[in-house]
Amino acid sequence: MKHSSSSVLTVCAAALVLVAADRVFAADDQAPASSTPQPFEVVVYPILVQAPIFGAEIDLPSLPGGGGGGSSEGGEQTATSGTSLNSAYMAGVTFRADRWFGEFRGDWADLGASRESPRFDFDAKARVFNVRGGVRLFDGLFATGGFRRISVRLDMTLNLPILGRDISGTTEPVFYDPMIGVEWRQRAGNWIFDANFQGGGFGVGTDVDTSAEFHAGWRVIPHTEIRLGYTFLYYKLTVADVSIGSFQRTLISSQTLHGPIVGFGIVF
Repeated sequence: MKHSSSSVLTVCAAALVLVAADRVFAADDQAPASSTPQPFEVVVYPILVQAPIFGAEIDLPSLPGGGGGGSSEGGEQTATSGTSLNSAYMAGVTFRADRWFGEFRGDWADLGASRESPRFDFDAKARVFNVRGGVRLFDGLFATGGFRRISVRLDMTLNLPILGRDISGTTEPVFYDPMIGVEWRQRAGNWIFDANFQGGGFGVGTDVDTSAEFHAGWRVIPHTEIRLGYTFLYYKLTVADVSIGSFQRTLISSQTLHGPIVGFGIVF
């Protein structure tokens, strides 16, 4: 599927952020410096909408041949999906003070993809819940830590020409990943710019779990924030004893979700 709509959204969001940053920081350089600590605030994000660019790879281990003869159908089956553009939604709340912050956020993404050779249909319903906090080290740099809960329902159907039939499998694993990372945040007038990177999993939950985000928040009117940005999430997981057809096998899945994001927040 073509990504023209996602590309337009990405370019527009990036252009708006860059232009705003240039003008805001230029004006901020002319303003007198202030060392006043930022007041404590709570920001509720009732909805953030993402136009995701999605990719997934599923590795199905070798399966016995049909006929009961114990033959192999030819080794591991690997299927890489084409991309499928679906919507993703997020909601959360952030607590911000001068030297620390806390964040709770939930992500919901229903994603699907398919390819023709070998024929492979894949649906993923991902539910991701993030809890993290950070302490300011110096200036606008924070050290962060927390955990991420990943619950994903995987439904897949793969055509195996050698077996002469389709096989399918469904699994719904839940993982809890410890996460560590860094965040940079700067406030300039009515704008707030922040970027963060997190890494985790470490085999405790998923095999690998990484994410990166960049946002620009515009306080256009009191107690309201318009939020623009770009997010990236990648994780790889291994699930044992998945029923694939009539067989029990280990499933390895790696997924990426990234794209521009837009939403608004209510500031208290």
